[in-house]
Amino acid sequence: MKKSLASAFLLFIALYSYSQQDPQFSQNMFNHAAINPGAAGSGDRICAYALIREQWMGFEGNPSTKVFNINAPLTQLEAIPSAVGLTIITDNIGFEKNLELNLTYAYLVKIGRGKLGIGLNLGFFNKALVNVDWNGYDPNNDPITSDPLVPNDESALALDFAGGAYYRTEKFYLGLSSTHLNQPTLDLNKTKIFLTRHYYFTTGYNVQLPNPLFQLIPSTFIQYDGIISQMNFNINLLYDNKFWGGASYRLGDAYTAMVGMELVNGIKFGVAYDFLTTDIGTYSSGSFEAIIGYCFQVSREPGKTKGNWILNWKH
Repeated sequence: MKKSLASAFLLFIALYSYSQQDPQFSQNMFNHAAINPGAAGSGDRICAYALIREQWMGFEGNPSTKVFNINAPLTQLEAIPSAVGLTIITDNIGFEKNLELNLTYAYLVKIGRGKLGIGLNLGFFNKALVNVDWNGYDPNNDPITSDPLVPNDESALALDFAGGAYYRTEKFYLGLSSTHLNQPTLDLNKTKIFLTRHYYFTTGYNVQLPNPLFQLIPSTFIQYDGIISQMNFNINLLYDNKFWGGASYRLGDAYTAMVGMELVNGIKFGVAYDFLTTDIGTYSSGSFEAIIGYCFQVSREPGKTKGNWILNWKH
């Protein structure tokens, strides 16, 4: 019964809450391109990564998110330095299934020691409510098969836009972006869902330690929807550009532990676990997240490629 009530509560949030509608991530320092189109092509390589997140594990219908991104500079357009990308995000919570698909274009310009990308996402947002089962949710245990005010097995599709700017040097990055710029409305016949603009600020810096094998990388990630802000303060220790470990604090919500390493041929893999500090942590076993990524540079000489990855804090 506890799990059923939790699912009902999550569904209520999904239907009637207008804040923090975008998914939450712990390894935000590796996930720039998904929330900032200006980050596409910033590494001068073809880069791809995939991320999975299980939030509030232990709840039936807990938020489950998957992200795939691929982006690449258009090296053929030397007169107009540009980059393109594709982002696919699925975010499921309770009976709600969300799908985002965005095509990215970014204009790249050299400024000082770094490169500035100004990008735009054009795509769609699809929201579906499927297999809503109200049995067992009545406090008197009377069977409830439906609620006329709540949509069931319905979906809505809307155009969705995002924009952002991302500046990167060899040791520093700074990003500003916004999703749902057009604030689309999703009409589910029996109710309307409004997507609010979300704003993102991210910055980080590589600090070279006296031992040349070690680097310290502090970073900050802030998400704001016009009402609620979410602040993440991160620090990672990178060894030999192949192994890292670190911690993060999401203000008022969770502490996060992170580790990762290079697997083989430049493919790198990282995991994170959230220790919740809110009341929901009493009923949940925390949140888990994993990410894998790879970058490669196609040489103009036939048969030669240069491999690297997107998760090296130089993304």
